[in-house]
Amino acid sequence: MIEKDIWERIRCPACHAGRLTQAEHTALCPNCGVRYPISAGRPVLLCPDNALFSIDDYVRTVPPDDAPRSALARLVPSPSVNLSRDSTLYAMRDRLDGMGDCTILVVGSGRQRGWLTPLMQAKRPHALVYTDIDLGADVDIFCDGHDLPFVDGSFDAVITTAVLEHVLYPERVALEIGRVLRTGGVLYSELPFMQQVHEGAYDFTRYSLSGHRRLFRQFAELQSGMAAGPATALVWAIENFALAFFSGRHARLMAKVVVRCLFFWLKYFDYLLVRRPEAMDGASCTFFLGIKSDKPVDDADIIRHYVGAKHLQHV
Repeated sequence: MIEKDIWERIRCPACHAGRLTQAEHTALCPNCGVRYPISAGRPVLLCPDNALFSIDDYVRTVPPDDAPRSALARLVPSPSVNLSRDSTLYAMRDRLDGMGDCTILVVGSGRQRGWLTPLMQAKRPHALVYTDIDLGADVDIFCDGHDLPFVDGSFDAVITTAVLEHVLYPERVALEIGRVLRTGGVLYSELPFMQQVHEGAYDFTRYSLSGHRRLFRQFAELQSGMAAGPATALVWAIENFALAFFSGRHARLMAKVVVRCLFFWLKYFDYLLVRRPEAMDGASCTFFLGIKSDKPVDDADIIRHYVGAKHLQHV
């Protein structure tokens, strides 16, 4: 169930005008009259005219269970590393700990609750609000990142990992993230760059580190860099090369298992490459940690601070 403090931060995603009135199974906007269902304690706060996701599809959904992964899934190695997440989230947590008890919005949370909440609450009882559009996600609120259903400046921090490549209008979602963060609020973002399609039709965009920085130009940078490097990108490429020869689900699964078992070790070269600017041009994924600022960063400044090997001069 949504805590009272969080309900007070929610606004109608359709008219943006009013806070919602909560009932047992619905939430009502007194301004425009739209009713939003509450499914298993989780409000479904989608605009009625959303072109891709219908409110009706979320009625009677149940929270996902915490069933462990199959033995095969546990044995097959991952094709990638993450060089930044733990250390950068620790830095983010330390900053938030110094601000008191904070409220953190997770945009596109997936199934992160199990590890993210203990990490962020290690020292202070920060409140985390988990949101996603995915029916299978472990969320507090179903919503679309293009229309975050929260009043301006509602949160002290936002975490979004591997999400904005799956939205139709990433800049609009980035602006929404900035809107719901208070000035001085902290953002942690991860975005893929050299990485193949991994969410089918819901896979639209990739970002270099410079593009990632510009997407969040309303933030002052604390840290940015490589989350996974060209070695991880290579394993992804080998896997997708193999998968190109198979169409059946079981055959593709077997090909994936074989490739990962044979080539997973290549990803560890990223630990040798993480400090090399030359590796950034082929990074599999980048990260950005920043503070919401009153003044957007200048485009020329982003160009000046490019990290990589291909330093070009067009003018």
